[in-house]
This record gives sequence, C-alpha cells and structure tokens, in this order.
Amino acid sequence: MVKAAVIGVGNVGSCIAFKLAVEGLVDELILVDIVKHLAEGQAMDIRQASAMVSDTEVRVGDYEDIADADFVVVTAGKPRTPSMKSRLELARVNAKIIADIAQRLRDSGFEGFVVTVTNPVDLMNLITWRVTGLDRFRVLGSSSLLDTSRFRIIIAKKFNVKPKDVDGYVIGEHGRNQVPLFSRLKIMGKPVDLSQTEKTRVVEELRGKALDVISRKGATVYAPANCTVALIRSLVKGEGLGLASLVLDGEYGVQDVSIGVPFEAGRGAVRKIVEWSMDDWETRKFLEGVSTIRDAWKNVEKLIEL
Repeated sequence: MVKAAVIGVGNVGSCIAFKLAVEGLVDELILVDIVKHLAEGQAMDIRQASAMVSDTEVRVGDYEDIADADFVVVTAGKPRTPSMKSRLELARVNAKIIADIAQRLRDSGFEGFVVTVTNPVDLMNLITWRVTGLDRFRVLGSSSLLDTSRFRIIIAKKFNVKPKDVDGYVIGEHGRNQVPLFSRLKIMGKPVDLSQTEKTRVVEELRGKALDVISRKGATVYAPANCTVALIRSLVKGEGLGLASLVLDGEYGVQDVSIGVPFEAGRGAVRKIVEWSMDDWETRKFLEGVSTIRDAWKNVEKLIEL
C-alpha cells in the first residue's frame, strides 16, 4: 500500500494528483491546500476521472492526515511570472512558505519522501531538508528530468529525429546554470559532436524554454507535473537511474547544496548519487550553479527558522 499527499493543488499540483490517481501509482492520495474548497473540488474531480481506471482513494486532509504518507509532493508557493528573468527572483517569496510547510511536516512526525516542486526548486529543496531534518536521500527536488526533456526536444529537432532517439541529460542548477551534458550526448547510440557555436545556441534555447511557455499560457504545468510523477514512479517501482535535485555530501566535490544529479533508484529508496565525469565547461557550469544556490541560501537563511 502506497500513500501519498500533494500540498498545493493549483495547476501543477492538481495535474500531479490527477496523474498519480489515474495511473493507480498510489493507493491513497490526500490533497492539502490552504483553500480548502479548492482541494475539495479537485478531489471530487479526480475521483470521478479515475474511478473507471484505478482504485486510488482520493480525499482532502491536513498535516495530521499525511504524517504516515510514503510521499509528500510540495507545489505550494507563488508561481514564476513572465516578468521574472530568473527562478531565483522567487526565492524570498517562497522561502517562508516552504519553511512553514517543512516545519509542519516535521512537527507531524512525517518520515517519508518529500518531493519539492516549488521554484526555485534547488533552494526550496535545501530549505525543506534543513527544516524537516530528514535524511538527505528522502528530500528530492523535481528538476533535472524536466530540463532533460527540454534538451532532448531541442536536439531531436536539430537532427530531425524523435526525442526518444536522443540519449542526453541535463544536471546542475534548475536555472541559468543548468548543465546539458554534451560530452555524454548520443543519438541512436552514437556519440554526437557539436561545435562550440552549436552548443551555445542549444544552451540559450534551453534556458528560454520555460519562459516560452510562461509568456503564452502563464505557467508551465503538464511538463513539470509529468516529470514529477516519473520521479515518484522511479522510487515506487525501483526503476534504476533517476534524476533529481538532491543534497550533496561530498559527491561532485560539493557539500550541503541541493542540485540536480543522477541517482540510483531502488524500490522505495535512493540508493546512491551517481557521479558522472564531465568536461571542463560542464564542471565549471555545475560549480557556478552551486555558487548561485549557496548565495541564494545566504539571502534567505535569515527569513526562516531552523
């Protein structure tokens, strides 16, 4: 039996809840939102949508109802707007919200996995880990899989192939310092060699993918929701390689920073962080992301109570 909860059931949170229920990935799903009637409406709608295809029980609850959950997905917070040039502009706005949620989880005795979706996700995941006091492998930010999906779409278009034919990954900060791993890029199993000019164009396009959507419809919804459910699925089923923002403890030469990395997923466990080799540019961009997150932490640390 797998029990999960979604905290914040607006656009992204409701899509995550819907997909969890329709797939039957969890047996019990609790929706939590500061606007209770919204949570009630979402629960009714999702139950009606999933009744014919899964047995997932969907209901509204509060923190005492989710203390024994296996997974809690946190999407609550302010969304990024078109006027925001960086996810880090959200930091001061969402830090207090996430710290309050993490405190409530800690006070409830929660010991499961937290999957952080709220942006800037690396920093919010770091806050969640520090406030909850959970093991670092039980606090995961949903980020790198989304960046990887966008990267594969760009490469597929460039080489006129399907995204599923592209074997490419993005790690690092979920923001301007994201690291497309060109050194590991393959198409149909064959290595791809791009010029520096081509790499620069891909990086710039990748950086703008989120704002392209936000400027047209106000928010990214389906892609982050689907990638978050894929992350949960990898842990529920133990599907091998996963991608998430995780707190490092010496891996990649980094300490106490949450950032996007590959990990080995077991059934109900993060077994270990996988350390991939990187070229000089990739290493530099990865460490620039680390510095950006550390600086952001210094700016919000005083806003939250540890």
